[in-house]
Amino acid sequence: MIDKRSYDSIEIPDNLNGVVRGAIAEGMARRRRKRIVNLVRSAGSIAAVFSLCVITALNLSPSFASAACEIPVVGDLCRVFLFREYHVEDEMKYVDARIPQIEGTGKTGLEDRVNQEIQKVMRDCLAAGEERAKDYYDAFVETGGDPEDFNPVSIMIDYETRYVSPAYLSFVVTQYESRFSAYSGSLYYNLDLDSGRIITLKDWFGPDYRRIVSESIEATIAGWSEEQRSLLWEDLSVMDLISENTNFYLNQDGQIVVVFEKYEAACGAAGELEFTIQPPES
Repeated sequence: MIDKRSYDSIEIPDNLNGVVRGAIAEGMARRRRKRIVNLVRSAGSIAAVFSLCVITALNLSPSFASAACEIPVVGDLCRVFLFREYHVEDEMKYVDARIPQIEGTGKTGLEDRVNQEIQKVMRDCLAAGEERAKDYYDAFVETGGDPEDFNPVSIMIDYETRYVSPAYLSFVVTQYESRFSAYSGSLYYNLDLDSGRIITLKDWFGPDYRRIVSESIEATIAGWSEEQRSLLWEDLSVMDLISENTNFYLNQDGQIVVVFEKYEAACGAAGELEFTIQPPES
């Protein structure tokens, strides 16, 4: 395992930020140019083009979005999520945000609570990200930088549904900022549609959840190669990372998958770590 102290003392090369900024800017520009072309090219049929038009209308027209719930083709999607897209691009920033909203769960209180939280968090994230981009741009210009040489800060927000059933809904909202990795991360939502509650690991596994989850993770790690285990922090205690606030989601098979953020359990090269939790043998 890696000693975290020596890892923290590593110096970052001076030109690294410039290289990363250039790569991100090039990638984002390529993505913007090809977004519509790729969608239409991959459609390959009138039905696919129709779906693209429907999605565009959903994003542009709230009244159409509400009416679309009555269209059989997209009705199921509307009952689970209704998203809006937000795009802003100027000399300081490039913002690409897809913001979800849950509906059709049969639990109005749960929907209102979760939707209000998502909207507030996303508004705050976007406002703070745009303010950081402005501050970074101002500092760049004030220190002699040519505004034409400034690569806009990328701010991206997206979501993904991980599991849907009559009893549970699990999805994740992600935020990424190209210049400020400390503000990048994910929010995990796991909803019990019967009770109308946001569930935790304790709700799922019971009062002994920390032991159950940590033993499953340790069993998985024991099966890793020596090279994989060498990426973990030397002083790692899995149980200390498990709490009711630990990130997790439900996978397509309805299993709990615990997520450790980058640097939480291992060095950066390991990235995020995910562990499918095996229930204890009865």
